[in-house]
Amino acid sequence: MLQRTFSFDRPLWNKPRHFRPGVGSLLSATFLWLALYFWLGWSLWQDGISFARPVQMGLLAACVVLGVLIVLGWRGLGMRLFRRLRRGGWRPMSLDALQEMDPSDFEAYVAERVFARRGYRVENTRDTKDGGIDVLVTDRFGLQAVVQCKRYRGTVGEAVVRDLYGTMIHAGATYAYLVTSGQISDDAFKWANGKPIELIDGPRLVELSKND
Repeated sequence: MLQRTFSFDRPLWNKPRHFRPGVGSLLSATFLWLALYFWLGWSLWQDGISFARPVQMGLLAACVVLGVLIVLGWRGLGMRLFRRLRRGGWRPMSLDALQEMDPSDFEAYVAERVFARRGYRVENTRDTKDGGIDVLVTDRFGLQAVVQCKRYRGTVGEAVVRDLYGTMIHAGATYAYLVTSGQISDDAFKWANGKPIELIDGPRLVELSKND
């Protein structure tokens, strides 16, 4: 059996990780901003506004820049917390249970358990004319991948992977995923080798969807 390595432990498209401040850093930055803000207010109250005073101009610039960074930091933290709260919908399922699922539920399961819970923005396209795309995945850099879900008991062959590759190119996506509850043929793995496509079979899906 042809082996392929696949891991969600690294960024999807091999980009450097962005710094994401935690609550402690944001609280410290917020208190610093408040101190600078009150210092600026006291200076303006005492001396009035003067563009000739470097201290006032420096405080004003620091308040504006730090304020913008704090707002963006709290916004990002709130979005991450919101995504974590949404992870409770689907519980990990066995391979047999996955193969018994309704295809639409299988798509929703893959979208949440495999992608959303790892911080990716997902859009389930099951209610639209998806053109072969079941789920759209966007990473934190704005790069998009197409996901095709196959709730199968049998084996997915090379032809399905070829169609997915064409769908990825047509959609202008950077990456593509084929996720199935069944097996994936060696020919399919060989054809996908070297292309921006990841193939996830049933046993791998069970592993990826387990609780951390």
